[in-house]
Amino acid sequence: MLMNMQLPSYMGTSGNGSIRLNPPMGNFGAIENRGLELSLNTRPIVGKFTWENNLQLTFNKNKLLDLSTTMTSLEGYGQWTDLVSLTTVGQPLYNFYGYQVAGVFQDKEDILNSPVQAAYPDDGNFTRYTVWPGDLKFADLSGPDGVPDGVIDELDRTTIGSPLPKFTFGFNNIFTYQNFELTVYLNGSYGNKIMNYVGRSLIEMSSSWTNQLQMAVDRTKLEAIDPNKTYPFVNSYGATIGAYYDDIDNVRVANPETDLPRAMAGDPNENSRISDRYIEDGSYLRFKNIALGYYLPKAIINKIGIQDMKVYVNLQNMWTITKYTGLDPEIGASQTNDYVFGLDNGRYPAARSYTFGLNFTF
Repeated sequence: MLMNMQLPSYMGTSGNGSIRLNPPMGNFGAIENRGLELSLNTRPIVGKFTWENNLQLTFNKNKLLDLSTTMTSLEGYGQWTDLVSLTTVGQPLYNFYGYQVAGVFQDKEDILNSPVQAAYPDDGNFTRYTVWPGDLKFADLSGPDGVPDGVIDELDRTTIGSPLPKFTFGFNNIFTYQNFELTVYLNGSYGNKIMNYVGRSLIEMSSSWTNQLQMAVDRTKLEAIDPNKTYPFVNSYGATIGAYYDDIDNVRVANPETDLPRAMAGDPNENSRISDRYIEDGSYLRFKNIALGYYLPKAIINKIGIQDMKVYVNLQNMWTITKYTGLDPEIGASQTNDYVFGLDNGRYPAARSYTFGLNFTF
């Protein structure tokens, strides 16, 4: 496996390719690919109307066997220093890496009964600039001893999905009737995940200077537990509270069914950290190419010295069936990092095109 030498981060060779030093290249790794490719050609209908098709299925599993260095993993970065994927020896390539979201904090009691988040106040004095109702809570998966420790930190990151499909396919169909010919080619993949990295910045709700997607209207909204409580008043820490939304003892989530966090400048709880919140199903079925042609009768065209003449219209990328909410599920490899796959960092979608033409055979 020809790849960059994996050096410690203090060597300056880690991170996005636009900011890191280039490490030496060499045959430092070994991978294993095992799979199956199937091709099936059939003619379901033969006669005045004919249908011919070709189905191709590709299954593949890979595994990183060795890095031949002191490192045991390959780190993949998104923008700047965002670690988005981690490939470890013995595992498939390009696994997404981050936190698991465990829900939305509903009130103060929920915060107190959950693992300590990054913005938990040391003195216990909660404000809107610490962890707060409406923030995301993340799963406590590990700690210094390899077991959950009640604290959310980098040790709680884990594999959150694979961008590699269980299989890919192509299905070409040719229909003919008299002088008409219709070709329909479909392709797609199944079982792969996509990290909607560009969507992350469009749903952060942490800055008044960034436009957001429409789904932001379904964000967490807060309400007073006791709407009759009067303000201002001084809490037990001597701080003056001017309204219910600043009072940790009198605020709760008004729409507990939402899975989106509150809007908060600066994002103190790091709700936008890399997590399975941005992992989506990348399976798709695309009508890649549709071509309709008509062969003019030979009795007409042979008189002017033409053997065959075909009038056609060709449509590319007409429809895509997918659950992915981004612009295009056909992502592929990263253009900025060798160890990232399936990361939608604003990749321009495949263009829909219409072509008209004539084919002559003399």
